[in-house]
Amino acid sequence: MSYPSNANFLLIDGVLRPDAIPSLYQLGEPLEIEPLYLGTRWAELKDLGPILVKSLGSTNLLTQTYQNADQQIDASLLSSRAPISIVADHLRRFIAPSDVLGGNGMLRFADPLVTRHWLGSYQGEHLDAILGPIETWSMPEELHSWESAAAAQWVNFQRNSPTPQWKDNYALLGQAQLDALAQAARWQFIERLHDNFEQYHPRPLSTLDKSIRTEWFSRRLDEAQAWGLSSERSLAIWVEYSLRWGAGFSESPKGPYQDWLARTPEAPRLAPEIRIQQMDNDCLDIEINKEV
Repeated sequence: MSYPSNANFLLIDGVLRPDAIPSLYQLGEPLEIEPLYLGTRWAELKDLGPILVKSLGSTNLLTQTYQNADQQIDASLLSSRAPISIVADHLRRFIAPSDVLGGNGMLRFADPLVTRHWLGSYQGEHLDAILGPIETWSMPEELHSWESAAAAQWVNFQRNSPTPQWKDNYALLGQAQLDALAQAARWQFIERLHDNFEQYHPRPLSTLDKSIRTEWFSRRLDEAQAWGLSSERSLAIWVEYSLRWGAGFSESPKGPYQDWLARTPEAPRLAPEIRIQQMDNDCLDIEINKEV
């Protein structure tokens, strides 16, 4: 989707761009800068929180964000006719929202990847309330490192009606939001796994065509969770051995996993998390279908 020509705010993730505040001041451009952690109990961490920036005149900052792939991974564009103080106070409602499961964690809504999934979980009046004084919130549709595109595709979330009167329960994360955030976390986890495999298992990774890698990783994680795994360590082990020994390795009747079971009679009695980690520890010392 197209870049909003009336964008006049930039929201930067201070974790992804830790030098954001001094860098912004060094630009010497007409900007208002509001770290959103100011005025909250996280004020001492203001450099690492969301940073709202408003353009007050002629500036290259917003155009560079739209055109520069390096800046698209840590910033999104907003349009609003409200003062920066109004937009900032509205966004502060989402710093640490409660959820329907009783949690109260930090929401990284300045991370464009998280924002895209989070905002995408709302519809209608609820989305309008979340946007509040923001008329349009835009971020690139981030691709995995092995995926290619001629140019980033931007996703625009628009308020379609006047701002609803705020209710505190609007900020509550429902199951749809938790599911969306879980998908964002899975995206990030897959990216880390791929980076690891490029370094330590490049040969088997090279046999996976890039056009199917995203689906392949997702299916392996689905299988691992169905097998009873939940921790990142165990999920990573499952995906690694699926890459080295082949998808479905735990069901292959004559594969390395069955060989390990035959040598480890107590294994079937172990909980899945313990079993897969024990298998990994044991197989570190043997050469079974390893790449050279």
